[in-house]
Amino acid sequence: MKKPTIGVTKWLNDIPIDAVCTACAGATFRASGTSHRPNREEYQKSLQSQFDEPLKLVHADES
Repeated sequence: MKKPTIGVTKWLNDIPIDAVCTACAGATFRASGTSHRPNREEYQKSLQSQFDEPLKLVHADES
């Protein structure tokens, strides 16, 4: 089985905006921040935390 990874599907210059789980059909994530201006580090953390939570639940037995 394919190892789940996060794949960025939409960028705003060098800032990741949208991502998917490469092992799950339909698992999409949209970055969010606390200000009206996108921040690369904040958006990366947002996407990673959204990916990590279901990863623990859905793919825990696959590792």
